Amino acid sequence: MDLVWIVGFAVSVCAWFASAERHSVYWNGTNPKFQWDSYTVEVKLNDYLDIVCPHYPQGEVPLLDAERYVLYMVEREDYDSCKPQSYDQMRWECGHPFAPHAPEKFSEKFQRFTPFTLGKEFRQGESYYYISKPLHHHGKECLRLRVDVVAADGSQEARVAKGGTGGAGAGGGVHNPSNRLPAADDPVVVLPDVQKSVRSDSVPTAASVSTLSLLLPSSLLLLLH
Repeated sequence: MDLVWIVGFAVSVCAWFASAERHSVYWNGTNPKFQWDSYTVEVKLNDYLDIVCPHYPQGEVPLLDAERYVLYMVEREDYDSCKPQSYDQMRWECGHPFAPHAPEKFSEKFQRFTPFTLGKEFRQGESYYYISKPLHHHGKECLRLRVDVVAADGSQEARVAKGGTGGAGAGGGVHNPSNRLPAADDPVVVLPDVQKSVRSDSVPTAASVSTLSLLLPSSLLLLLH
């Protein structure tokens, strides 16, 4: 019975890893998808959103011209105006455009519950909003993204289907009024430490699944002995 349970658990874990999808968004001003104000990505619970930061070979562009951004997770009204309200909404900083081996990449896992204090929790049928402010110049360039969390079969619940307006705080970017950004709305001024997701080189998900598949049989043999 123990063997059946162990095998069933192993199969479930493999299926769970295989079912999660990764959605890459190349966060830079030359990405044509940002030319429209309706750039939207649909994810399911347990999927990942990978934000790929601007990246240049060393010496290709002057340091001051290399794109760098601070990304915010905001509420719908902040997304519409493309103006973050407070430091609490800061999510990541794309600040290393000349990283030696690969672009900076930050990952958001769209999970219902998280064991981490600073982690985000997401709900099916809701929309979540990301915007950025440039660090490489003081312009008003706005890059923004909407993420819809849809059902496992790809269907959308009523709130998303109606435009994802949701209720107060539905976008997950709730801010503390006492921690507002300066009136100039310039993130270059006194930037605090930005919460960062795991930064990694671009390693295919398939490699992780393959590694797991190799380790599970060994673990089962040890348990049987």
